[in-house]
Amino acid sequence: MVTLRWTIVHKGRRVIENRSQLEQILRGRLGAAFARHAYGMRKWVDLFAIRVPAVEDAYLTELVTGIVHQNARHARMFRERAQAHGVDPDLYVCPPEGEATYEGMPVDIDETLAYALGSIEHFGDLLAVYAEVAELPDDAAVLAEVRADNDRAISQLRERVGQSGNGAAATAHELYRVRELAEAPLYAYRH
Repeated sequence: MVTLRWTIVHKGRRVIENRSQLEQILRGRLGAAFARHAYGMRKWVDLFAIRVPAVEDAYLTELVTGIVHQNARHARMFRERAQAHGVDPDLYVCPPEGEATYEGMPVDIDETLAYALGSIEHFGDLLAVYAEVAELPDDAAVLAEVRADNDRAISQLRERVGQSGNGAAATAHELYRVRELAEAPLYAYRH
């Protein structure tokens, strides 16, 4: 059994383990986070898109292609926000802990969806932090739009995955917890 250590639970809500450090580092450096997620969303597009031909159920195909489309759109939006901050998203270098989050994605489609659920739950927590430190109205608008899309995707995946995917979701939570602890200090040098 995998323990969900990636967050602390406080009054029924997940809280990022290094939230105060992340808020402090990202003030005035949100472009670095946008560049990181532009990279990550593009990786998810690539990893999810190759699974589409193997999906036989029409409703599941719609869900998976919807996730691919949403990630592609968000990657573009975050690239634009990174550039608006003077950060070249093409120069982002993913640390090994980040690459592990992509390498950890299961092959089985049901497990992949559960893993995706854990990933976007974590992303939702990060989006809340980013919204707190956003200083530009355009950043806040993009973050609000992505948060709304992310919340809808979480609902869709929870409905599909239910409780059966807790193992893969827990694996994603743990990998992203480790990634955050490694990635957050790097933001100080990426602006």
